[in-house]
Amino acid sequence: PRGLERAQTVSGRVRFEARSPTPTGASAATEERQAVGIVVRALDAAGREVGRARTAAAGAFAFEAGAGAATLQVRAELAERVGDHARLAVTRDAMGERVHALTLPLEARLEVVARDDEGTLAGALHILDAMRRGVLAVQEWTGDRLPAFFAYWDRGVTTTWSFYSGERPAGSGRYTIELLGGEPGRRAITDTDEHDESIVLHELGHFVMDVLTSDSSTGGSHPRGALIDPGLAWEEGRATWFAAAVQGRPRYLDTVGLEPSGELRVAHDLERGRADEPKGLGSEAAVAEVLWDLSDGAAGLRDDDFDGVALGPAAVLAAMRDLAREDGAFPALPTFLQFLTRTGRVEPEALANLIARAGQPRALLPRPDEAPPWPVDLALPGEGRGTVDGLSDPAPSGGPARPSNGLDALKVFRFRLSTSGRVRVRLRISGSGSQRDRTDLDLELRDQRAELLASSRGTGPEEMISRQLAAGTYVLYVRDGGSGNRADFVLEVLPETW
Repeated sequence: PRGLERAQTVSGRVRFEARSPTPTGASAATEERQAVGIVVRALDAAGREVGRARTAAAGAFAFEAGAGAATLQVRAELAERVGDHARLAVTRDAMGERVHALTLPLEARLEVVARDDEGTLAGALHILDAMRRGVLAVQEWTGDRLPAFFAYWDRGVTTTWSFYSGERPAGSGRYTIELLGGEPGRRAITDTDEHDESIVLHELGHFVMDVLTSDSSTGGSHPRGALIDPGLAWEEGRATWFAAAVQGRPRYLDTVGLEPSGELRVAHDLERGRADEPKGLGSEAAVAEVLWDLSDGAAGLRDDDFDGVALGPAAVLAAMRDLAREDGAFPALPTFLQFLTRTGRVEPEALANLIARAGQPRALLPRPDEAPPWPVDLALPGEGRGTVDGLSDPAPSGGPARPSNGLDALKVFRFRLSTSGRVRVRLRISGSGSQRDRTDLDLELRDQRAELLASSRGTGPEEMISRQLAAGTYVLYVRDGGSGNRADFVLEVLPETW
């Protein structure tokens, strides 16, 4: 296209098409939404920027484009920046460099509508809009401004599941999620998450919890219907709670495909609960439902079951942050509930009533003088005993056997090292420790944020770790070797200078 002969004002508005969840996939019908706060810029024939603006509340923009301006570029990034990076962006690559964009001939007045069937910008702008609302909610609740963040999403690049990837590149201060893009040419029947606001906000929730609070999760998949590692259940459940709280409704929805060829893979009503989900320790659904009940009735969140507690999401997140500041924090749901009563945020009777109304076991709420059930604290020198069972099906605590991270397939211990020194950990297994008699157990040493420091994954009756450690809190996992094993064990933790 020919460039402008002189500088002149360019104005217009940017909108994008969005889809909503239905029982048979993302809706066939679209609605137009305003693209707020995004970058639009004028480029000359050589691709150099000669003017830019930030869209306002109605998606409107106006700016002076320099002489030679030939095209307008609409970008899936917020105009505000943190250091060298856009505060929020949606990119085509895993390192956050190639932002989704649409370039079109420049005119003095432009009405831009990103059509969902004509490219990827509409989906990218929907992701960006959901992330913007999530970040603004956190800013309102806490007064804090989060680090730079981007979503990696495109057709066909992530096809297994959406997930939080942490800081990328390492040390950059910039964080990312990867979102499902569906299989190219099969969008109508494969999973793509650009219009699933619950999923986008869930993954953003992991980022929020990571940078503002603690981390008790070793990761891994977490299918519905199983009781899992309580730390993983805590992190996944509170990310779901975050998504619901930002949206202001207790419905968590995940679509697969497009209407009418798709399906609603997840339809979780946090207020009413799910009859097909296990309850209690290790239940991801229990975490989300209890956190919702703690929050609703305040800050515009409806309380339909009149559970008697109405903290609001800001107070719930503030409690998570305060708990994370306590020495040795490695929480699960019981730890958090006990913290609420210990710090006077909720009366014990009111919380016990909430737990009962939700159909959750009373064991989720330890007494003030009682140790939470997870993890088990060891004094040094210390010895712990237990049974790992990833073999029995159904699992002893209910649901299917889950060798990788089921509640019964691992036991977790925590110890505090008052001074730096070398620590020796020995796991003695009742059995051969091999697949021959299905007694293969592994040993892991992790820090207070669940980062792996050392492991022993042999196939004998003993596993050993010897490691020089700084003063601090550490966590030990005794777990199924991964293929379905069952064995009693004794765990010994001894500072070598003892």
